[in-house]
Amino acid sequence: MPFPPLYIVDAQPGHPHTHTIILLHGRSSTAPQFASDIFSHYTSNAGQNLASSLPTCRWVFPSAGQRWCTGYEENKSAWFDLYSLSDTNERQDLQKPGLRESVQFIKGVVEEEVERLGGKSEKVALGGFSMGGATSLCTLLSGAATKKGKLGAFLGFSTWLPFEDILEKASRANIGREPSAMHAQDIICSFQEILDIKESTPIESSVHSIQFTPVFIGHGTDDGAISVSFGRLASGILSGIDVKVEWKEYSGAEREGHWVKEPEEFDDIVAFLKKNLAL
Repeated sequence: MPFPPLYIVDAQPGHPHTHTIILLHGRSSTAPQFASDIFSHYTSNAGQNLASSLPTCRWVFPSAGQRWCTGYEENKSAWFDLYSLSDTNERQDLQKPGLRESVQFIKGVVEEEVERLGGKSEKVALGGFSMGGATSLCTLLSGAATKKGKLGAFLGFSTWLPFEDILEKASRANIGREPSAMHAQDIICSFQEILDIKESTPIESSVHSIQFTPVFIGHGTDDGAISVSFGRLASGILSGIDVKVEWKEYSGAEREGHWVKEPEEFDDIVAFLKKNLAL
């Protein structure tokens, strides 16, 4: 299906564009709405939001477009069809077509931004909120996001890892038998098989790029939509393949805990990006 145009927020006036941060919205939102929402919150520095705290960053917000959502029996803005938020493994067959399309689309967005920055993939960060974070994780762990090399950072907010039951079984089966690089190969191959994605990048290169992409995942302990246990599990699977994960838990965020916590999480995001993107 065709995806709507990207919503772009350029580097702050008077500042050069040195890095790009690509963020995906959650279900029922849009790129312009998500950008407006995320930039309406502030860090603990008075008057500073994400954009003004990182003035040389270009912010790219892709839009999912409208898709049939079986659980709601209606079209919604969604990256893929998800039957249940309480059990994200239910009706996994529904998730595959949309995820395949979305992962390939986001791969193209990442590659365009890498080219815009002179081929320096380490100057690009990828991530998203809720379903957008789940889609971004699939893009990362399938190797699609790292075809041009390791990313500078990955950001996940109140999210989960699709098909984690399949990946967790694969990880448990390898414990004590094979090195973490083999764990990572199994996960990459599992995602490529599940989503029917064929990448020309050698699997060893994908493993290296994923393992050297630093990851931030923040989640509310009181999240009423996506249980914090899903975020903990995603963080654990990533750590299990030697990805450097910064896992943070929060309480008291807006929207019954299913949002980015102001100002603490915004402070942590800025600090994480400054450290890992060398801003």
